[in-house]
Order: sequence, then structure tokens, then C-alpha cells
Amino acid sequence: MLAGAGTGKTRVITYRIAHLIVDKNVSAGNILAVTFTNKAAGEMKNRLQERIGNLANGVWMGTFHSICLGILRNEAEYAGLAKSFSIVDQEDRLSIIRQIVKSLNIDPKQFSPKSYLHAISSYKNTDNYVENEPIEETFHLLKTVYETYQRELELQRLVDFDDMISLCVRLFKKYPDILKKYQELYKYILVDEYQDTNAVQFMFLYMLAGEDGNLCVVGDDDQSIYGWRGAEVRNILEFDKVFKNVKEIKLEGNYRSGKSILSIANRLIENNTYRRGKTLEASADKESEVRKFDFYNDLEEASFAADTIKEQAKKGINYSDMAILYRTNAQSLNFERALKMAGIPYKVIGNIGFFQRKEIKDILSYLKFSDNTKDEQSFFRSISTPKRGIGNSTCDKIISYAEENNITILETLENDLKFLSKNRAAVDRFYALIKEVQLCESIKGKIEIVLETIKYKEYLQSLGEEPDAIDRKMENIDELISDAVRFEEQNGASLTDFLASAALVSSNDEDGLEGAVKLMTMHAAKGLEFKLVFLTGLEEGLFPLGNEEGEANIEEERRLCYVGVTRAMETLFITRARSRLRGGRHNQAPESRFLGELQHGAAFKFKKGSTNNTFTNRSGNYADYIKNTSNSEKKEYNNDNMAAFPASTKVYHTVFGEGVVLFSEGSGKDEKVTVHFKKAGVKKIIAGFLEKA
Repeated sequence: MLAGAGTGKTRVITYRIAHLIVDKNVSAGNILAVTFTNKAAGEMKNRLQERIGNLANGVWMGTFHSICLGILRNEAEYAGLAKSFSIVDQEDRLSIIRQIVKSLNIDPKQFSPKSYLHAISSYKNTDNYVENEPIEETFHLLKTVYETYQRELELQRLVDFDDMISLCVRLFKKYPDILKKYQELYKYILVDEYQDTNAVQFMFLYMLAGEDGNLCVVGDDDQSIYGWRGAEVRNILEFDKVFKNVKEIKLEGNYRSGKSILSIANRLIENNTYRRGKTLEASADKESEVRKFDFYNDLEEASFAADTIKEQAKKGINYSDMAILYRTNAQSLNFERALKMAGIPYKVIGNIGFFQRKEIKDILSYLKFSDNTKDEQSFFRSISTPKRGIGNSTCDKIISYAEENNITILETLENDLKFLSKNRAAVDRFYALIKEVQLCESIKGKIEIVLETIKYKEYLQSLGEEPDAIDRKMENIDELISDAVRFEEQNGASLTDFLASAALVSSNDEDGLEGAVKLMTMHAAKGLEFKLVFLTGLEEGLFPLGNEEGEANIEEERRLCYVGVTRAMETLFITRARSRLRGGRHNQAPESRFLGELQHGAAFKFKKGSTNNTFTNRSGNYADYIKNTSNSEKKEYNNDNMAAFPASTKVYHTVFGEGVVLFSEGSGKDEKVTVHFKKAGVKKIIAGFLEKA
């Protein structure tokens, strides 16, 4: 199904599953529903339960990773894994890589551990990895780092995220009987957000479904915006070339946005050539407004957003119904400052996820080590939090002894080793704590034992943290305990499964914050909707973000803009700044090509930026700076109807070549035009030396 923005994709999948079970008498256990986030899977499960009750519990539903994790647990022996393998999360993966980089005497400033992790992650999502082809040595000692990393995972009985799907595909290729077993189990497969699948995910589905299988995929090629992390838009565009007897259904009725918003969204995306094609239509006769604002600089842009949000709030729109979208995270600073000074509550979406917070990782390290006593990262973290007088060198000796004697780290601590004599009492207390955690049957009880024994709140106080910060961290730990209780009630008290579920939680699944304006990149906005949206920074070089990678890159940038536009339900304000501070320098750029593609037709209204802003009537140096750098300079510039060369006019200069006009000053023979030249950059030229291109 080709399902456009706001057309009810999740509802369609939910209703299809209900139809299969209720009307077609298909066993719920033969249905597999695949999503990309735990949040989406939870929403789908809830909707299905509302529709068919307890019958929904039999459906296999989850993310690619959680489903593959279940298969690997069942088939660990055939997959070449230890039965009790653990999942290593992103931070611990990086920690392993850091240790390897250090051991190989690689300069981390020249070749960062993150660059190795990124390269390994990318490789593991390719057919080459599935087929055990060697990794390409694209930079210094990558092959050596990779091979050492893999040995460490095997030694510590760990599996990383990128292994899960690839190892399943390997398993299916090596053991056709196992593949057949799961093909017979998953007779009906449904996939949400199919346009975001990568090569390995496609391979997994292709093998599981087969060419003739009952596979229903729902996605939107016009919202494929994750090419930079491996998503293959061709998976949806060329679906009918791979599978047989394909039936294509288009969902074009949009339940979210008004007609004027959908009108410009359709107009924009029509400029892409690599798409199947569909036209969104408003399912309800909603009133909507689209306006463009052109500002002198990025501070005006932010000021305008704050002023407008304040005005709209007075008219009755909740702060939580408004969002500011931008192309890069760096753009948030001006908006944060403007909103804060205006007294407007806001939330920056996309910050650190719950299970990546320090206090949560501290407590979970004890549980992870008790569950897998070969896990070096969890051992290091738990024995060092709080400090016990056991340094890194002692920990290294403990681990080396365990490896040399082929025993676990915990078993090593039982031994009367000379290098532990000075720390014997501390080691014994740590050992006793881990054993007590292991003996406790309840996950909630395990957490409480750790908290009580290590006196975690006192530990935070000893670090000199502010009381409010300590309270927030302890509230997070309370939520961890609640999560453990919920898990036990629904799934039993398996610590291994609880830790796996925690590791699988996507960092993109946001808790949100009611009563606050949302600030986020357009990537983070996908799947969300707001009554009022500010689509900001529409300038060449910023959005689209560069054009060095050719038309394919521009098409993905255009899809990203389409996603931004279709987040708006009632009002869309599109802004650009003629001057923007980037990298400590004031840069000037012509307006984005997307503005030209959006603004055809009567639906698009124009309004010039105002120099009145949130800060000019407030005291302080910052207000004076805004006034001096914005109001006084702005008066010199012409309106477009007064200029010989209006803004955005394409011009030619005999020395500098082709360029685009940013703005002009003065009149007649004294008119000076500021031009962004393709090769020479920004220059100020007397109008008489220019000609229209």
C-alpha cells in the first residue's frame, strides 16, 4: 500500500489484522506485524486489542530487532551463539571500541572510536556481512579493529543490534529447514513504514515471505528520508519487480491537514522524479493557512517565532500544539533563547533517551553483570559506581585472569588472588551484592537491593550535584522500578528478557512534554502532527543541506521538506533568513529552491519579515545587540519593487560569473547589489556592472 502522510497507515494495518482473524478465521499465531519502534508496536497492539480484545495477544508483533532477537534465542545453537547471550547497547559497544583503539595504539583524535563503530555498523547492514565477506579497509586498521571487536563480542557472549537481523538471515540461508519452520509459522506478514527498510531488513522479509508469500507492506516513498543511515527507497519503488502477484493500493485521503497545506505539499513533491506518484487530498474541509516570512537574519526569525507563539497561545492554542522544525540541530539555539526569554515552555525533542541516562545505566550495570558475569563493560561500571578503591589496572587483571583460566569474572572474584589482597574487603562486598541480586527472584527486588546496598542517593550527593538534579535522577530510577513491575506483570520475571527489552527501546521514542512547544529536526518530526508548524531555515546550503551529492540527494532533501510541510494541521509558517551566523561567521545565501517549488498558486501568501522582535523592548546587552544589528541596518535595504535587481534575480558579472541577488541598497546609479555568486561567494556590486542572466 502506498499510504501518504496523514492517511491512517497504522489504522489500515490494524484493521487488516482484525479482518484476517475475525472474518477469515486466520490463527493470530500465524500473523507477524513488523514496525520500526517499540512505541509504534505498542500503539498498534493497543488499537488491535480495542478492536478484537484478547485475540490480539496471539499476534507476533514488534520491531525487526525484537522479532529477530526472539528467533535467535530459539535457535541460538544453530546461530553459533551461547544460549545465555546478552545484548550490548550503543554506549557499551563504543566502550569496547575505545578499549580496542587504545590497545592498538591508535590516536583517537585522528581516528575516533565513533568512526570505527559507524563503519562497522554500516558494514553489518550489508549483504557482504551476511555472506561473511571481509570488511573493506576504508581507513586506518579498520579490519583489525573489526576483527578484534568481533572476538570480544564472542568472548563476552554479546550480540549487538546490527548482528540481530544479519544473523537471522545467515541462519535462514544455512538451515533451510529452520527457514521453512518460520515460513509456516508466519503465514501472514505485515510491515509498517516499509520505505525505511534497509538491504538486510529487505532480505529478511524476502526470505521469510518468499516470492509468493502473503506479504502486506505499507509505506510512503515520498517520506523516505533515512538514506543516510542505509534505508533503501527502491525497496518500495521496485516492490512489484521482486514479488509476484502484487496488488497496489493507494491511500490518498489525508485526515490531518487543510487543503492549502496539502496543495503546496503536492506541488513540492511533484518535482521528484524517482517516485511512484500520488496526490494527497483533504478528507475534511478544514480551514488552513500557509505563509512565507523573509527575515534579515536568523535572530529575527527566532524572535518572530517566539512572538507568534505567544500570540497564538493568547488565542487559545496550546503550546503543545505548536512546533518549530529545522534542518540541523545547531539551529535550535536561537529558538531556545528566544522562547526562554519570552517565558514560553519548550522541549527539544531528540535528546538522550531514558535507558541512556547515567543513573539508569549505573543501576542496570549491576543487573546486567549479575545476568552475564562475563560482561566486562557492566563489570567495570558496576564495580566503579560508587568508587570502591578498585582501579582500572586491578579490573584489567581480574578480566585477564578470567580469560586465561576460562572462567567468569564473578568466579575470579572467589579466588584468593595476591593482586586483590589490598582490596579484598571491597571485592568481597561487591561479590556478596551480586550474589544477593542473583538470588532475588523479582526484578523490582533486584533494583531495590542495589539501591539500598550502594546508597545511590548518598552517592549522588557526594558528587556535589544540585538537589533538584538528584531528585530528577531518583525519579527516573523510580520509573525504572515501575517499568520492571510492568514487565513482570506482563512477561514474568526473566531478567535476561527485561534487559533485552530495555536495550531494544529506541532512543527516538520520546516521552514528550505536555504544555510545551516542541523543537526538533525535520527527521525527528516524522510521524508527528501539530496545529501550527514553523518550517524554518529555507536557504540554499542549509535546506537543502548542500547539493554536492547530485540529484538523488536533492530528492531526499525534498522528501524531507515534504515531511516538514505535512506535519502541519491548520497553520504553516515558512521562514528564511538572508543572513545567518554559522561557524562564527555571518553567511548570506539565496532562498531555498524549495520555496520556488512551494509558492506557485494562491494558497501561498507572502509577508516580509519584521524588525520588531521579542528582545528589542527588554533590558540587557542582548536586546541592544539585536536592536543595533537588526533594526538600524535593515532600514538601508530596498523593497523588491524599488530595486533594479530584486531579491532572487539571477544575474551575470563579467568577472564573477553567474549569481543570485540577495538584496540591494540605494537607488539609481548608487544602487549596490549584494549577490551570491556560484564560484566567488557573496559580493557587493554596483548595479551598473550587472546584467540579468
